[in-house]
Amino acid sequence: MEHGSIGRRMMDGAGLENHEVATPRDIAVATRRLDLALGALHVALARRLGVSQAELAAITHVGAAGELGPSELARRLDVTTGAVTALVDRLTERGHLVRQPHPGDRRRLQLHMTDHARDEVMRHVRPLSNDVDALAAGFSGPERAVIARFLEGLTAIVERHAERGGE
Repeated sequence: MEHGSIGRRMMDGAGLENHEVATPRDIAVATRRLDLALGALHVALARRLGVSQAELAAITHVGAAGELGPSELARRLDVTTGAVTALVDRLTERGHLVRQPHPGDRRRLQLHMTDHARDEVMRHVRPLSNDVDALAAGFSGPERAVIARFLEGLTAIVERHAERGGE
């Protein structure tokens, strides 16, 4: 079996045939291809939204968290607080983020994604989400449980390595 062929079949939506067995190497190759494809997706999405990749990352982090302080955003993006201030200034001017006082500490600020930004992101991401739903529907419930467990484990591994600087 040629390396990467399983990844191509999975990408086409056909999945693995019952008689095929994926090796750990096949999974590693498919994971790397997914990483590259997600990188290309982020570049395309940033371009469609008219923002830089760093700005898209900020929007994504704030949107996923629901609210985020500027210092926490700087930590997640691995930039200085000064850099994040300039980035947030640009995103608030364009209507993607808003600053609001922290409810428990008026000296602090919280960042929130605007409805406009959420609608714009969803407009571009919804077709992808629909395709993922259609792909997942082609697997049985137990297969989806294994896939979900694998993806959760993979996410935890990637997060752990990101925290350690890729080591």
